[in-house]
Amino acid sequence: MISKDQIEMAKRANLPKVLEGMGIELVSNGKGYHLRGHDSLKLFQQDGIWLYKWWSRGGEVGDGIQYLQRHYGMSFPEAVATLAGAVIFQNSTPQHVGQQNAHCPESKKKPKPWMRKNWQTASEKLIRVAHFCLLGPNGKGSLSYLIHKRGLQLDTIRQHRLGWLPRKGHMPSKLLIPCYNSQGNLIRIRFRIDKPAPGQERYRISKGSNPDSPYPIGVSPGKPLMLLESELDAILIAQEAGEHVGVLGMGTTGAKLNPAMIRYLTDNIPLNLISLDNDESGREKAIGLMNQLPNAINWPVPKKYGKDPGEAWKLMNLGAWIEAGLRNRSILNKQHLFYYQFDSFQSGHKIFSHR
Repeated sequence: MISKDQIEMAKRANLPKVLEGMGIELVSNGKGYHLRGHDSLKLFQQDGIWLYKWWSRGGEVGDGIQYLQRHYGMSFPEAVATLAGAVIFQNSTPQHVGQQNAHCPESKKKPKPWMRKNWQTASEKLIRVAHFCLLGPNGKGSLSYLIHKRGLQLDTIRQHRLGWLPRKGHMPSKLLIPCYNSQGNLIRIRFRIDKPAPGQERYRISKGSNPDSPYPIGVSPGKPLMLLESELDAILIAQEAGEHVGVLGMGTTGAKLNPAMIRYLTDNIPLNLISLDNDESGREKAIGLMNQLPNAINWPVPKKYGKDPGEAWKLMNLGAWIEAGLRNRSILNKQHLFYYQFDSFQSGHKIFSHR
């Protein structure tokens, strides 16, 4: 039974961000968007609810739920779940905190920094500046790194609003990776430092970011899921096989799945491929996740190709590797490194890779 609150949450979800997370290309158009290739389909916001109007189809109009039902064949529960059901991968947004805890003394607590409007506004401005810098003349080196070292296509870089910031004073130059929740709300900015000083961490997050919530891309009920460590790896897998698997970027091996997340991944996802980095920390974390998720397969990148998809994409066919994992549900919850029996993922072997 879908509650009225769930339906309302789905209607108020950031429809453009949800669609982009599904791999749908949108073009900004003033305060709204239109679909790339179908500029007669407009997305606009009215009273806090995203609506669409398709002028070339007799002015067809509706909300996000209706759009997913009519044009992606989803049932009503599937559409609601796609827009709001995966809200488990975030903390509540500020407007829902008050609604959910109106009679609770805890509700008087201030929202966390990433929930606040000033943090969101400042962070979105930083993302726009960094994206402009990345695509400008001074960002050529970092853009080349993302394309030639990490396997990302230019359209993917634009879709996920990746950016780069030049050195400024004592602040080093760095890549910028925005991370959103299932409703399209910014939860974290991850930085990758270009040249960390001795003893300095390469990866950081911006002040006020949510360090704990995973980064979901294309997660929906009934669709297999791949859990990855790096957000850049998550974006790469979404690019290469987003039609076949949803993706969850954990961010670090220190991130934990809360009980609601575990319940969602167990009850709504048919198969979870645990594909964390193939190193000591990643293998240890994978064992912990296997114990939490009965419908999981340990499916790291074979070590001879690298420790993660970002290292392995030039040497192996990521699509073949993922397809092999999806074929082998019979080994659910086996902790041994079964993947070595399917170690034939050379880059020339095409399954459903987009390369």
